[in-house]
Amino acid sequence: MNNKQGDIMLNKTGRSLWVHFGLGLFLFMFQIASAGAGNISIQGIDIVTLPGDKLQVQLEMSGTAIEPKVFHTDNPARIALDFPGVKNALDKKEYPINQGSARNVYVAEGADRVRVVLNLVESVPFDTKVIGNKVQLTLTKAKAVIPDRSVPIAQKPATSVISSLMPEQAIRGLDFKRGDRGEGRILVSLANPNTIVNSKEEGGKVVISFLNTQLPGNLEKKLDVSDFATPVRSIDAVSTNKDSAITVSLQNSLYDYSLFQSEGLLTVEFRPITAEEKEAVDKKRAKYTGDRLSLNFQEIDVRSVIAVLAEFTGQNVVAGDDVTGTVTLKLDDVPWDEALDFIMMTKDLEKYETGNVTLIAPQGKIKKYKEEQQKTEAVVDQLEPLATEYLKINYAKAEDFRNLLYGEDASAIGSCAYVTQRDFSTSNSRSNQNQGQNQNQDQFQNPYQQGQNSSQGFGDMENNLVSKNGLILLSARGSAVVDSRTNTLIVRETAKRLEEVKKLIHKLDIPVRQVMIESRIVIASNTFAKELGVRFGIAKQAEVGSGTVFGVGGRGTRGNGNAQVDENGNIGVLNDALVDLATSSNPYGALGMTLARGADYVLNLELSALQDQGRGELVSNPRVMTSDRCLATIQQGAKIPYVTQNGLSGTNTTFVDAVLQLGVLPQITPNGSVIMGLYITKNTLGEQVTEFGDRLIDKREIKTSVQVNDGETVVLGGVFEEELNNDTNKVPFFADLPGIGFLFKRTFNQDDKRELLIFVTPKIIKDALSSY
Repeated sequence: MNNKQGDIMLNKTGRSLWVHFGLGLFLFMFQIASAGAGNISIQGIDIVTLPGDKLQVQLEMSGTAIEPKVFHTDNPARIALDFPGVKNALDKKEYPINQGSARNVYVAEGADRVRVVLNLVESVPFDTKVIGNKVQLTLTKAKAVIPDRSVPIAQKPATSVISSLMPEQAIRGLDFKRGDRGEGRILVSLANPNTIVNSKEEGGKVVISFLNTQLPGNLEKKLDVSDFATPVRSIDAVSTNKDSAITVSLQNSLYDYSLFQSEGLLTVEFRPITAEEKEAVDKKRAKYTGDRLSLNFQEIDVRSVIAVLAEFTGQNVVAGDDVTGTVTLKLDDVPWDEALDFIMMTKDLEKYETGNVTLIAPQGKIKKYKEEQQKTEAVVDQLEPLATEYLKINYAKAEDFRNLLYGEDASAIGSCAYVTQRDFSTSNSRSNQNQGQNQNQDQFQNPYQQGQNSSQGFGDMENNLVSKNGLILLSARGSAVVDSRTNTLIVRETAKRLEEVKKLIHKLDIPVRQVMIESRIVIASNTFAKELGVRFGIAKQAEVGSGTVFGVGGRGTRGNGNAQVDENGNIGVLNDALVDLATSSNPYGALGMTLARGADYVLNLELSALQDQGRGELVSNPRVMTSDRCLATIQQGAKIPYVTQNGLSGTNTTFVDAVLQLGVLPQITPNGSVIMGLYITKNTLGEQVTEFGDRLIDKREIKTSVQVNDGETVVLGGVFEEELNNDTNKVPFFADLPGIGFLFKRTFNQDDKRELLIFVTPKIIKDALSSY
């Protein structure tokens, strides 16, 4: 007996193990299938009209489509398809169809599935099929189906309103013609001129809808009119349970259309236009963007017209009991929002839009409603409890945010603060340093602030942007204090105001990007000077024993003079010359010779030559790094003292800067370029001009504003100077003699070239960008 019980227990344990094993295997396979499906998404929806009064809805998947779970309801009429583990990649949730029995398709995504709902006018037969990456849902047309009358079909609430205003209408004829200038004209014959016609552009097509209007079966067809050479390619006329629609497909987007109705004939004209005309038409229609419609009513109630507009356009409109009166309408091809504005204008009405609902009321009532609402909000604000938040400020000063909350200027937010010598000096010397600082700032004026006091500095660019009464985030009950040690802002306010304060701090408390500005100042020079000269003269010795020498030339001397006589009475080199056109300075080369000597006469000749050539290049490379929209300056050089005499105060000494300086105010643009206000100087000592040692200062400077891409180098400007001199000194008449004229000339040729070039390269520091 014990063994039998043991066998029974063993059998039960074995079956339990197999059950658990099978369940685990099923769950594993289900997870694999779900993981594979999780990578699939719905990427497109296409509507296709098939022969035999069929309409097909195709769902395109990103991978191999899976079989959906399908169910449908008759009241309301709809078909739903569930795709487990599939994602929705469509850009919107609702897609209108308005063909056959189909109204629209609605796509909704849940936690683990996507549901596609097809809303119908009435229940129709359907079937589904999976082909590759597409799921096809095919409908049979509503008119070929006998509806089940045992179950009433739900109607839209406004249909009864439309029916009471306008009985069921009919379309008698449909035709197409081509105009003389290539226009495409659709001619629709209406049984009643009061038929409400609406037109809208949708997906590159124009849909013309007829409310509460039936289309005969012989006119319900698709016409291909592309051979007419008009903007219209095809016309598709369909009819639903209560409405009819004509869908017009166009050749391209270069068209304009209009509707006008006269004596029961509706004419829809499509005319070709150019790209410029298309742009002008779009700008003209920018104010009113609603669907265009045509209305023709005599003495109709205003509330009824508003109800028709709300139903026909799908808008949520509320009109109170105080909206009364009648109106006569005759509108052709007018946007519905424009028609509503004119109706409100004639009846002294106004509208108030909030969310997707529009309230229409007499003028003044909405204003009164808003005032009452503000009073209510003020009372609620006074009664709402206060909460305390400790907000850590990371990159700015908490004191500046506190000032901003109280509506005061926050000088350090968006501006710059740098340490100067004044911050480390004593109070006794502050005035002198302020004077020196103002003098330096005068040399670097902000290119964006011409005409303003330069002593304000570049840090004041953001000042006065927030007025005290313009932006106050704290209420009368709120308060804000600062803990400077931890840079924390402590705010006590209502929950709603605290959210606004947090948003403000999140927007403004961000790191400031930095930029490195590098400049190159190049001064290149190329000098050339060439000088040729000649000097000759005749000397005669009259009496050697007496030591008297006569020199015949430009400068005659008596006595020993400049002539050199040896012990034998021979005359040497003559310094006195008949022609003295030697080089103006010490020559680098000279040739002296005696041309002739006879008796007591000596003819000496000296040729001198001088040539100077020099090339130089001076490169200065100042660079400085600063934050976005913060002034930075760097300079190197000396102060030159000048002594001036004053009859009242005696001798005064003033100092003038002769420095290399780079001053920049950068602004980083959203596209990564840098706008810079630049002031660059390269001043050096010049030549001495007085016997007291006073010297000139050669100034080279540029002030400009330029925009440069990150890392690119731009030439800000340059100065090129060239000095050419060709001088000739000669003796009149003799210098013009052929052959020997060069003995009476001195020539001087000079060709000096100097060029100044200034380059600048901004580089945005990437490490600062990575902190965003």
